[in-house]
Amino acid sequence: TSGDVTNPLVCTADATSPPDNAATRLKSAISNGGTVQLTEDIEIRETLLVTRDVTLDLNGHVLKMTGDGSVLRVKKDGPDRVTLIITDSRPQNPHGSYADLPAGGVITGGKGTDAGGSVRSVGGAVFLENGTTLKLEGGTLTGNSSHGSVFINGATFVMTGGTITGETVGVHNNVGTFTMIGGRITGCSDRGVYVYNGNMTMSDTAYIGGNDTNQYPKTADIYVHEPVRKVTGLSVTGGIIEGKVYIFFETSNMKPDGESRDDDYNVKALKSVAESVVKGNGVLDGHIRVKMDDTPGTAVDYNTVNFIDEVAKTRTLKLVLQPNAVEEPETPTTVNGREFMYWTKEGVSEAWDFSTEIKGPLTLYAVRTPASSGGYYYYPTTDTKADDSKGSPKTADPGVALYAALSLLSLTGLTCTAKKR
Repeated sequence: TSGDVTNPLVCTADATSPPDNAATRLKSAISNGGTVQLTEDIEIRETLLVTRDVTLDLNGHVLKMTGDGSVLRVKKDGPDRVTLIITDSRPQNPHGSYADLPAGGVITGGKGTDAGGSVRSVGGAVFLENGTTLKLEGGTLTGNSSHGSVFINGATFVMTGGTITGETVGVHNNVGTFTMIGGRITGCSDRGVYVYNGNMTMSDTAYIGGNDTNQYPKTADIYVHEPVRKVTGLSVTGGIIEGKVYIFFETSNMKPDGESRDDDYNVKALKSVAESVVKGNGVLDGHIRVKMDDTPGTAVDYNTVNFIDEVAKTRTLKLVLQPNAVEEPETPTTVNGREFMYWTKEGVSEAWDFSTEIKGPLTLYAVRTPASSGGYYYYPTTDTKADDSKGSPKTADPGVALYAALSLLSLTGLTCTAKKR
C-alpha cells in the first residue's frame, strides 16, 4: 500500500483487499467525484451512485455486480448536469474468464433498475436519469440481464469507443439523446438499440451489427418506436449498420379526410422516412422496415443496394422496395483516364442484370478500364477479412495487385487521483 492509512481512497495496483473493503472504497471514491481508477477486479453488491462528475477508468479490470440493481446509476443532485465518463487505460489487458470478449476493462452482472410504469429492470450496466450524461470511451459492457445495458431516461449518451455486447438490449433510449461516434454494438439477443420517441445519430467509425440473435419478429439491430412524431429521430451520417432497421409509427391508418389509407398511400408516406435515415457517408447494409401501427398492409420493406466505385472513392445507397429490381444509377464519369464499364458483384466478372429482383442486401462494384491501354479489365475479387467489419474489395491487373481502401467504409483495487467537492 502507499502507507497513507489516513486516506483510504489511495492504493497502488499491487494492493489487495477483501471484496467488501474494495467495494466500500470504490463507492466512497465515486461519491466524492473526480477520477477513479480500478487497480483490481472488484465485486459490488449495491449500485454505485454517481451524483458528481466522475471519470471511471476501468484500467483493464472487471467491475461486477453480484447483488441486484444497476452497476452504476447517474443521478442529478442539484442544478448542474452530472457526467459520468467510462474509459479504459489498459485496453490490451486479457481476462481468462472473458476470453471471447475484447481485451480490457469489463462491466458486468447488473440486474437493472425499475424505472416505473411499463418499464422494468433497465440499465443493467448504467442507468441515466434525466439531466445526466454518460460518455463511453472504452471498456466492454456485457452480461447485464436487463432490457437495456445502458438506459437513457431523458438523458444524453455519447459513445466514442468501447463495446456493448452479449446483452438483451444494448442501449434503451427513452425520450433521450444517443450520439454514437465510435465503438461497437453487437451480439445483443433482442435489439442492439431501442429508441422510444428519442433521438439517435450515428457517424464516423460507429458500428452496429450482428444483433437480434433471437430472430423474433420485432427484433432488430436498431428498433425505433415513434408514438408521437411522424418523422424518425434516427439519422445515420456515418458509420456502418449491418442488419435490420425497424421504424414503427404508432399513428392512425386514416387520411385527414377520414378515408382509409390504401397501400399506395402508405408506400408514398413512408418512403421518404426510410430514405431519410442514411445520409452522407452513412452505410446501411441490410434491411429497413417502416410501418404505421400493426394494421396489415401498412409496412414498407426495403432491401439495401450499395454501389461502390473504388476509383472515384464514392458509395451510393439505394433502398429497393421488396420485391422489385434496383434501378441503375447514373453512369459514373471517367476518372484518371479510366472509363466506367458496368456494375458487378464481388468476385463476379459479368455485368449485373438490372432486371433481377432483389431478395436481400446487395453490394455492386464499378468495373472500369485500366489506367494503361493494354486492354485489361479490373474485376472485383473476394477479399478475405480477419473480422466482421466491412472493407473494400481488391482489384487486379496482370503483375500488379491494387488495393483501393474506400474511406467511406472505414470502421474502421482502485486509485482516486482527484476529488471534486
